[in-house]
Amino acid sequence: MKTGVRGIHPAAAFVFFSLVFVVTLLTWNPVLCAVSIGCALALDIRLRGKRAVLSFFSFVLPACVLITLFNMLFAHYGVTVLFTLRNGNNVTLEAFACGLVYAVRTASTVLWLFSFNEIMTQDKVVFLFGKVAPRLALVLSMALRFIPLFFESAQEIEKARRGIGIDSKSGSVFERFKNSLHCFSILVTRSLEHAVDTAASMSARGYALKGRTNCMTYPFRAFDAVLPAVSVVAVLCVFAFSKSLYAEYNPVISIAPFSAKGALCCVLFFSMCILPLIFDVWEEKLWSTSG
Repeated sequence: MKTGVRGIHPAAAFVFFSLVFVVTLLTWNPVLCAVSIGCALALDIRLRGKRAVLSFFSFVLPACVLITLFNMLFAHYGVTVLFTLRNGNNVTLEAFACGLVYAVRTASTVLWLFSFNEIMTQDKVVFLFGKVAPRLALVLSMALRFIPLFFESAQEIEKARRGIGIDSKSGSVFERFKNSLHCFSILVTRSLEHAVDTAASMSARGYALKGRTNCMTYPFRAFDAVLPAVSVVAVLCVFAFSKSLYAEYNPVISIAPFSAKGALCCVLFFSMCILPLIFDVWEEKLWSTSG
């Protein structure tokens, strides 16, 4: 049995991640964006450890820098000119700020997806949607498993072809390109075959038939009620007091002044985002002291 945040009920986890994705993708408020990326990174490090740190510095952070620079250099709006390029285009503070916020939103979404993939396993997806929408549950469970399997298969194919000298790093530039296309073709074929085998296996086991039961059961605990309740209250507060969280970056940077309503929304959203991490740490200490 999984403990901590990995053991929360599928319905509670689905409600939490759905709501946190909604706020993260829709808000332009810099405080909410900072809260989202900070809590997402902390939870991801808690769940994946060194892999989370490696993926953040090797993929997420460079992507943030590229998104910010791209928006700053190619978006021509704003009135506060920082400097002028040789082609005569102005680089403005507003374009830089907007690109930075957009990059943080994107990075937050990716980090939350990493945690979602760790918590919402295939079994939980099938448990949650298996009876209501069995085909959707099967597609979602396969999609969640597709990315890690895709990278594992790519590494296996690359190692196998490297042993016979036809990998993507051998030969001339044209040969490397040709070998990379062959590797990609093999990878796609293998992935499609795996999807067909999975669908056939589930069908042979009676998946989607009436009266079928789940092999996994998930008890509904107190935290499974607290997490979605706090999440719903926080998101309703954010939408109800959206004027207090107003932020605009074109043509000038305009952010709503500090107010009690805005502060309340930020505190509630922070409480919502940090709850899974607090629960995971608390339950680990509880298990260690009881042992």
